[in-house]
Amino acid sequence: MIRCDKCGEKLDISAGVFTDDWVEIMRLLPSFGPNSKIVFEYVELHNVFPLQIKSKKILRLLTELARLYENEKFRFGKAEYSISKKGISEALTIVCNKNFSGPLDGHNYLKKVMISISENELKERRDADDKALRKKENRILNQPITEGNQTEEVIPLSEFKKRHGIEKLADQIGQKI
Repeated sequence: MIRCDKCGEKLDISAGVFTDDWVEIMRLLPSFGPNSKIVFEYVELHNVFPLQIKSKKILRLLTELARLYENEKFRFGKAEYSISKKGISEALTIVCNKNFSGPLDGHNYLKKVMISISENELKERRDADDKALRKKENRILNQPITEGNQTEEVIPLSEFKKRHGIEKLADQIGQKI
């Protein structure tokens, strides 16, 4: 005999309560890894009690979440967003910590939370890419230019103006330096 921690419902394993749906549910849960508890807690927000009767709904919700974890993408409206597994877990935690007046009907609230997390992740990725690009550009700009055996020093424009006594570059157009 097993008792549910949330609702107190008792399930008799020997009575054949675990149908094919429950076997599939048990197979799906490990695919969430260390997040399986928060995933099932989220599923419980969808009025899945009594567990024996609502096994198809539980399986459907878990399958949708497994697809989300696997693809790390979701759609909301006409837009498609990508989000990391860590971001999905963070969104699930936020949703599970919120006190709802009734059961959830769908994934819309979760998706709205995931949108903001996804946008933050995208911004962080862009910032990291920009930083890496700037670092690469600086490395290239600070290298001497080589043509054959000659090496030419690369200097900033302000240094060039100082060395040649130029105040305005516009005055030097057409003159040989």
